[in-house]
Amino acid sequence: MYQTEMKIPDVLEGCGSIEQWREKRERILADFAAIEYGKRPKLPYEVSWKELAREAVLELDATHLRAEINVKTELGGVTFPVTAFIPVSDEKVPAAVLICSQSKSPEPMKMPAQMEGKSAQEMMEMFSGMLKRFGVVMEQSPMEMLAGMAGQSPSGAPAAGGNTGLGMPTPKPLDLDKDYDNGHWPVREMMKRGMALIGFYANDVEKDDASAFPSGLAKIFGTKEERAGSEWGILAVWAFAASCVMDCVPSIVEIDEKRVAVAGHSRCGKAALWCGALDERFAAVMPNGSGCCGAALSRGKTGENLASIQAFFPHWFAPAFKQYIGREGELPFDQHFLLAAVAPRLLQVGSGSEDAWADPDGEHCATCLASRVWELYGNDSFPEEKPGEDEMAVGGKVGYHLRKGSHKLDVFDWTCLAGHMMSEA
Repeated sequence: MYQTEMKIPDVLEGCGSIEQWREKRERILADFAAIEYGKRPKLPYEVSWKELAREAVLELDATHLRAEINVKTELGGVTFPVTAFIPVSDEKVPAAVLICSQSKSPEPMKMPAQMEGKSAQEMMEMFSGMLKRFGVVMEQSPMEMLAGMAGQSPSGAPAAGGNTGLGMPTPKPLDLDKDYDNGHWPVREMMKRGMALIGFYANDVEKDDASAFPSGLAKIFGTKEERAGSEWGILAVWAFAASCVMDCVPSIVEIDEKRVAVAGHSRCGKAALWCGALDERFAAVMPNGSGCCGAALSRGKTGENLASIQAFFPHWFAPAFKQYIGREGELPFDQHFLLAAVAPRLLQVGSGSEDAWADPDGEHCATCLASRVWELYGNDSFPEEKPGEDEMAVGGKVGYHLRKGSHKLDVFDWTCLAGHMMSEA
């Protein structure tokens, strides 16, 4: 189990029944909205779906669907593309909605604004100093950590696609319409397993750029550069977009709308968790490599922490969250409360064994602590022993897997989700 000198709050304190838990769950979600992820401004909106193309892909025994989703308020409208691949079947099939953190075109890893114009050596020294100042505890060197986050092995093997200023490879682009065998979006493998994939790029909804926020979906809800204390950050914007996709899933007649998961990796794993906790139409939730402010505990955390994440990415959260930098123990919740809010639906938490930045131990411990709520519903107990590399631990509808490797979403992560969903059908 996870070790920390801080007292981790009991998610079931004051709850002896499902009814009491449901009441507490509403308070938990309200606290997370007010403090961490932020609230969407109360503005009426409409969501519409337009199918653009539908074609058979014989080599996949699947149907490829391209569509657009339009979200409209009195302040304007935003349209973003959605791609789906659906296996040919005589019955309705399960599906997963991916909030995609990848890009269709090559984009280098974005460094903090403080590092722009610096040499590689200057950036490394500055980055190391920032981590030390924020109290980030890691066994990895900063270079190894950055390599893993770029999808490169810690050994620093060269990768195609160019380099960032630190010598890191530019992450390989992902075309949701054409790439069938990318681990982030393994269309071919999922079609074999009878599971549809529905995906959209997070950046098509709202660009992950603090200097440009708000620029898309947030803007039509009246969000301004200077936000109110509890106003939503970009993670909540992306989560809302996934719910808008779910609004339109019934339009895809081949999909069983009662068996749809929401998934994401890294920052989009955080968004997927927030979306899945709020939106009970999703039957399953997979936050992968979501780490700090995702599936990992905030108290006693190693790797990325509240100080570093809010220094680098303040636009991800509600402005009110800054008051808890260095004061994690004063939060009225920890992240296992949010995992527990998914109950009694299916939860599949994923970590990379070499992903020290996201803190696999903290993600596993949070899953263990949250699983007690599922037991309240009569679910099997979740094993406390952390699984080995490329292994999965399951207790009824709660699953945790540890993929061998660094900070990425890969085929093994997807197969764990698909297998868990199919076994619970």
